Amino acid sequence: MGFPYLSTIVFLPVIGAIVIALLPGANPRRIKLTAAAFTAVSFFLSLALFSMFDRSLDGPQFVEQLSWIPAIDVQYFMGVDGLSLPLLLLTTFLGIVAVFVSWKINLRVREYFAWLLLLETGILGVFCSLDLILFFIFWEVEIIPMYMLISIWGSGRKEYSAMKFVLYTLIGSAMMLAGILLLYFQAGTFDMVALAGMGLDSVLSSMMAAAIFFLIFIAYAIKLPVFPLHTWLPDAHTDAPTAVSVILAGVLLKMGGYGMIRVSVSMFPETAQNYAPLIIALAVVSVL
Repeated sequence: MGFPYLSTIVFLPVIGAIVIALLPGANPRRIKLTAAAFTAVSFFLSLALFSMFDRSLDGPQFVEQLSWIPAIDVQYFMGVDGLSLPLLLLTTFLGIVAVFVSWKINLRVREYFAWLLLLETGILGVFCSLDLILFFIFWEVEIIPMYMLISIWGSGRKEYSAMKFVLYTLIGSAMMLAGILLLYFQAGTFDMVALAGMGLDSVLSSMMAAAIFFLIFIAYAIKLPVFPLHTWLPDAHTDAPTAVSVILAGVLLKMGGYGMIRVSVSMFPETAQNYAPLIIALAVVSVL
């Protein structure tokens, strides 16, 4: 397996959050420098990974794969390819940007930067996960930091906007979890690479494939967001602190598009093609 580059990149920000929480005293500058240091190391590691990536190979690279919950075949399975690696690099870069944009934060500085770093770990984990349960866990991790950052350090109707974001996201998460479990009961694995190669459109009935496709797709449509599931976004963007708006626009929304491609389309290409006119129509309305 070699050096665990991906685990290091993903978990460095949350380690930074723990260090910040344990720092003695209440020196804002020390807290900010600590946050900057951990996000910078994560960025430079992802930059090194980008330079080492072999573009001539198919499939995930820098793979880390360990059995986690053998009873149901859940794995700690990470890897990146040409789709996820640029998003990994973008996330770590915007992590640094968010820290420096937040340099003038003076309210509850320790808590602010701890939540900001935890948010980065959640997003990075989504882009690296190749097991659906691991993917789902990281998908959920970013909800609490987003709520705290908007509701405490935001402006305007910040509590309303934060709660609206959480409610929309949790509805999508419930549907995604239902789709993931239904898929597991049909296919017997959470391995995203194996599922993409199974030809699920042919293995499952058209009704079952469509049901799983849309259960999972709706969660990503909320995050992207796609009309008519988009109404949380204007409030969140308007009322979030600047650094959170940077993360929101830069990478958090892209989690929705990434999920559509990585899970919905790659595992159910024929179903996606069958419903393409509907999806395209919703996309056009969303753009307008």
